Amino acid sequence: MYTTTSPSFISIDAFMSIVAQQLGKTLNLEQQRAVEADSDESLFLVAGPGSGKTTVLTLRVLKLIFVDGIEPDAILATTFTRRAAAELRSRILGWGDQIRHGLLTNASPAQRAWLRKLDLNQTLTGTLDSLAEQVLRDFRGAGMQPPVVLDEFIARALMFREGVLGTGAYGNQALKDYLARLCRDRYMSVQSMGAIVSEIRQRIIHDRVDRAQFRASQPPQVDNLFQIIDAYEQKLREKLALDFAMLEQQFLERLQSGALSRFTERLCAVLVDEYQDTNLLQESIYFEMAKAVRQRNGGITAVGDDDQSLYRFRGATVDLFKDFVPRLRSATGIAATTIYLNSNYRSTANIIDYAEKYLRHDPPYSGARVAGKPPLRVGRTGGINVPILAMFRPDLPILARDLAAFIADVAREGRVIVTPTGQRLTIRVDPSAGSVGDIALLCSSPREYSSSGRARLPLLIRQELEQTHRIPVFNPRGQEFSEIECVQQLCGLMLECIDPGGALQQNLVPRRIPDDISDKMNAWRAVARTFIASNPPGPGTVRAGRSHSLGDFVSAWQRRSPQERSRTWPEEVPLIDLLYKLLTWIPKMQEDPEGLVYLEAITRTITQSAYFSPFDAAIRRDPPFAQRSVEAAIRDIFAPLAAGEIDIDEDLLETIPRDRLNILSIHQSKGLEFPLVIVDVGSDFRTEHYTQRFRRFPDAPGRAPALEDGLRPSSPLGAPARSGLDRAFDDLIRLYFVAFSRPQDVLLLVGLGDPRRGPNRTIPNIALGWRRQDPSPGGMRWPLTREIVYL
Repeated sequence: MYTTTSPSFISIDAFMSIVAQQLGKTLNLEQQRAVEADSDESLFLVAGPGSGKTTVLTLRVLKLIFVDGIEPDAILATTFTRRAAAELRSRILGWGDQIRHGLLTNASPAQRAWLRKLDLNQTLTGTLDSLAEQVLRDFRGAGMQPPVVLDEFIARALMFREGVLGTGAYGNQALKDYLARLCRDRYMSVQSMGAIVSEIRQRIIHDRVDRAQFRASQPPQVDNLFQIIDAYEQKLREKLALDFAMLEQQFLERLQSGALSRFTERLCAVLVDEYQDTNLLQESIYFEMAKAVRQRNGGITAVGDDDQSLYRFRGATVDLFKDFVPRLRSATGIAATTIYLNSNYRSTANIIDYAEKYLRHDPPYSGARVAGKPPLRVGRTGGINVPILAMFRPDLPILARDLAAFIADVAREGRVIVTPTGQRLTIRVDPSAGSVGDIALLCSSPREYSSSGRARLPLLIRQELEQTHRIPVFNPRGQEFSEIECVQQLCGLMLECIDPGGALQQNLVPRRIPDDISDKMNAWRAVARTFIASNPPGPGTVRAGRSHSLGDFVSAWQRRSPQERSRTWPEEVPLIDLLYKLLTWIPKMQEDPEGLVYLEAITRTITQSAYFSPFDAAIRRDPPFAQRSVEAAIRDIFAPLAAGEIDIDEDLLETIPRDRLNILSIHQSKGLEFPLVIVDVGSDFRTEHYTQRFRRFPDAPGRAPALEDGLRPSSPLGAPARSGLDRAFDDLIRLYFVAFSRPQDVLLLVGLGDPRRGPNRTIPNIALGWRRQDPSPGGMRWPLTREIVYL
């Protein structure tokens, strides 16, 4: 049995009464069953979109504390993202304090003393990675160093630097061809090699692949692949650092060895959110902790939705969620109770009906779902049940023009529609508290240009809204990071400051930096020189009777000569100091929300790269090291930036400006909701071109299914049961189901052509209701509902 120091004073009935009184929360029968379950009961909660799973998780944690008397530091609750973990923690603390306040009213003196001492902040919440890092730090053995964990983008940049560049693999065409075959990609560029090898290595660790068995099953080029991996892992060992995959691996190893017994001996409850995005390594961690809590009559709760599993490309294995109950029993002997949370409190009846019909329009998809899963039902009351809206136009400029006008109308005076029954409705944001930030455009990709350089809907919408309607847009992922003008200006200025004309950069080509990456840095320099020539306004300081321009500043840096004659040039200058001085001439990175996101990515790159760079991301003055410090900065910081190995922080995207239209990928929208959601279901599809099929109607497995097929035969998971093509279709269905279930009040579908007639009748597209078994026009089930209005 677990031990508790709390007085036994509150029944579950009293707890639920206080929840209703203090929090105003009334639970449905399924939610109540999940919250009230005994502390030793393990639960499998299949929670559809908008079903209140965060509410249930929070109240489950608080019930374990206030009713079952489990101390907060004996409860571990984990979820997939930092944002979701912060929201869960905020609710535990906020609602817990309200419940405590309600209990204090009629508590005995002993109960009051316990309640006042109760520290809800001790509840262990976070992502699995953050919790693993915390536990390995707090419960490390004598003499052990605390873990140094790299951000994912720094690890990817290190893979590129030490593996792809350091081993010379970027010039190995046979290796590129092998990687392309393994991933089912058409070609493999130098810039993509680091990301691809990182993905393969992560899958090897996440799927617990037997490396020797896998290597024996592959052609000779696999040895070159592992040379890259070995070089990367050797560098991590030298620096005593871990990436997230190694962190989880070490966490599992220490759990299994008993080295973390001081941690597991206190653990009484484990709750896991977003379990559908779990991989085999993470499942093994959760099952080890489940065994530990069972020893104290505790239980594990897994929460998720197989229909919202979007992260196969990051190694998630949805089958682990689908088969959670038998897998848990087989691995631990624990029997879990299945509860379906299928009442949707987010969306209107028409939206729920459309999303549910979309899930069921493709019969083979049923084999990929949790058995016996009931349909979504409407839990929301009140409000207007707006029909599904559709806007299809003959070409992209007309679609962008009309969609921008619709968005502007809705954000201002409102847009009137006529329902199929003849009712007139006005679509408008809340006039008292709403804004254009209540509207989101979801696309398969938020990129503003296609791979061939053609303008896409996100770019045309930005131009129409900003130029015609004076409505700004928030889409920091709209362009390749290295192609964004303010990024080019800043990086080009820094390069020109530390290496005038690029002489030292050229020394690194092609031995340490490929030609095409050097070309991109030279393009940055050209942008910077043009920017300098424009004489942009800056800090406006005047010294010795003259103003110092950007050109003066750059020239002083190139000469390593201070602008104030009374000073001497320091022995070393951190690159981050140079960056902040140059920022004064680039207002977009000081004031604009998108610019601030870009700035954060560059500063993070510099500060974290300092850990692996021999000169700590600083430029030295003394002759023996001046040249080498500049070369190290170019190789370790600017080359990964130019190669596209650096990305912006996903969590920053979830703090969205209220005065801008949000343009997001469907993946980014996971966990978010908006009053009005516009889903792009076909603006890229002008013709039935084979290069687009993977985004609308796959004819071959994509990269993620291909890697599963290549790696899983050497994993305890074994080969997947469903074909790679079926898994590609399954993922596409899930993707658009997530998109269709984001809106609260209005769902608008947009694309080219008209699904009722014209070319869209001949371009198979799963998002428009096509069945995978029939790519002919007869396989199309559009529209999936009669409650639809064409704009």
